Amino acid sequence: MTATKREENLQDVPVAVTALSADAIREAQIHSSAELTFLVPSLTLQKGSDSRESSFNIRGIGTQSFSIGTEPSVSTMLDGVVMGRSGQAFMELMDIQRVEVLRGPQGTLFGKNSTAGVVHIITQQPTDEPSGEVMMSAQSDEEYRAGFTVSGPLTSDLSYRLTGSGNDLEDFTKNHFDGEKYNGYHNWTVRGKLRWVPTENLDLMWAADYSDQHCKCTVAPIGSMDPWNGNDQDVQDILDLIYPVVPGDDNKEVNINRVPKSSSDQWGTSLEANWSLGDYTITSISAMRGYDIDGNSNDDYDGQPVTIIGLDQTGDTSQDQFTQEIRLTSPDDGPITYVAGLYYFDQSVDRTFKRTLADSKERFISSGIATFKADTSNWAAFGEAVWAFSESWRLVIGGRYTADDVSYKYRRSREGAKVGIPDAVDPSNGSTDEDDFSGKLALQWDFNQDAMAYLSYAEGYKGPAFDLTFESIPETQERVDPETSDSWELGMKSTWFDGRAMLNAAVFYSKYDNFQAEGFFDSDGLPDCPPDNLTCDPSDDPGAFILINAGKVTTQGVELDFQALLTENLRLSGGVAYIDAQIDEYPNGPCSNGQTFRGECDLSQDLAGGDLPYTPKWKGNLTATYTWTRESLFDVLFIAAMHGQDEVQYSLSQDDYTIGDSYSIFDASIVFQDHSDKWEATLYAKNLTDEFYVANIRSMNGVFIPNAYQHTYTNAAERRYGVEVRYRW
Repeated sequence: MTATKREENLQDVPVAVTALSADAIREAQIHSSAELTFLVPSLTLQKGSDSRESSFNIRGIGTQSFSIGTEPSVSTMLDGVVMGRSGQAFMELMDIQRVEVLRGPQGTLFGKNSTAGVVHIITQQPTDEPSGEVMMSAQSDEEYRAGFTVSGPLTSDLSYRLTGSGNDLEDFTKNHFDGEKYNGYHNWTVRGKLRWVPTENLDLMWAADYSDQHCKCTVAPIGSMDPWNGNDQDVQDILDLIYPVVPGDDNKEVNINRVPKSSSDQWGTSLEANWSLGDYTITSISAMRGYDIDGNSNDDYDGQPVTIIGLDQTGDTSQDQFTQEIRLTSPDDGPITYVAGLYYFDQSVDRTFKRTLADSKERFISSGIATFKADTSNWAAFGEAVWAFSESWRLVIGGRYTADDVSYKYRRSREGAKVGIPDAVDPSNGSTDEDDFSGKLALQWDFNQDAMAYLSYAEGYKGPAFDLTFESIPETQERVDPETSDSWELGMKSTWFDGRAMLNAAVFYSKYDNFQAEGFFDSDGLPDCPPDNLTCDPSDDPGAFILINAGKVTTQGVELDFQALLTENLRLSGGVAYIDAQIDEYPNGPCSNGQTFRGECDLSQDLAGGDLPYTPKWKGNLTATYTWTRESLFDVLFIAAMHGQDEVQYSLSQDDYTIGDSYSIFDASIVFQDHSDKWEATLYAKNLTDEFYVANIRSMNGVFIPNAYQHTYTNAAERRYGVEVRYRW
């Protein structure tokens, strides 16, 4: 594994990390990075309306604002190259060597946007001998996947690897308005690598990838709808209009006259050089990446087959980045080993957003267009040293100095009535800079040859930001200060019974100051109407929610990972996490539309004591694999798995109606493996009990349906059967 930026055994490093092998990912039928949450209890998915508004959370900490002027809280990396935006994290897992999920602040070695942790995806390398694989898969919900890999030598010192894959999921959410189905996707990815070893001391790896994603998503069924104004007839009128759709916790149908669309693509290229100087190694990774999103269009905001208010919102985002890392790795032997390096990151994000408002007969009322750009440059010097001051004790000392420069350009125009569209903003720009030193200290005790314990302290840093959204007036708002964290962790890693069992445990406590999230701000310089209120009187000037340093949060808990070879043929693996992620201070937090309608809060509320969203208290997984070894033809693997979680709050506003129920999912598969490893066939069933669960719950705008809630779900919330076949050479 590379959690410490050198090849080391997982069990020897004082870091809480889950390493998923290619076999574990394949046997679990995991095909996308979003599905890694099934195998890592501390990892959760914050599901948005599109990839731009989705992100990973680790130990309850994730990105709470998707302004282009903010950074992710969980760093996602592909072969050592960091992804600058949260949405880039969601990719197809093809030709994977392993995935490492590092839990807790990792700022010393991995930089400023890893205050919650790191998800590192490592792909397979070119081979010295000709090899390849083809894969085909079909699933009962009309999901089809196919992929190929070819690898081998071109010359005596040059080898290659080429991989491609595509997957197609038929739409599965029925829309009674047009009889069509929605929420499927169509994705494809290609990746190439060249490895050149001109001398025994120099190893060069060039890689490039491109992916394309399309979907008609996310169509959200109505989950609940309660009476208002003390009159059940109001609800009945809506129910009659959307019939035969019946709102409910397990509703999977809609009746809407507008359907959203979204597409995105990303590309990347990198050159990694490893140069051996005696027992030392100099590593250089130079990389460029780009990411484009064609934003959702034609969204249906009212959840009905009629137009209540003609609202169109479209937005395109374009990102490009350049990164350069140079590091020196010391020899593995000796009492002191270390890694030291320099890092540079340069990113530019452009976004155009348009909102148009019309009446129920689609007659124009008003419109506005905002164009804004955020540029971020960052350089850092980092290092981490391990001092083995006795046979069984080691001291780890690390630090990172970071210098940030963030700038923006912004303008907004408006046409028509002053309803639902904030005032025009003349072209403006601004910038800020910041520097930080983040440290790490760990003490490790190898109390026998098979087990060790550690105590660590780490500091995290998330850089300064600007609130850059359609409703912003950046020149009247102060910058958002950096978010910092202090984290303590007590852990143990152990193997038992001559390596037949492994048990790792971690107890952690992390406190975050200047937590970056939205808060209510009353100022004459802010937009005249809150962004979710399309009919307010601009003369009221109630203020708005903007990105601020909202306060303080704490996350604490216990994590367990285990593996056990109970017999020569029976293997168990899994993990469990208990996480208590609490808001300590958040005096001007948001209210949901439902809370405001019911009078539970007005425009803002004190969220102290609430739960951080998308973080169940309990979450775990367990897999049992029995191998039936046969003397002829093939072996057979019988795999049974489960994963489940406690109830979870999906809204930062702590709305009682946005709490998702607990659930447990059971999977099973039978794998036929050729003795020569030439072919493999898998029959599998996912979600055997057909347990329905949601990925998100959100309050609807009261202009459309007061006191109503929509939920999103994936095809994983339904029973599925499938077959997958692989052939290798």
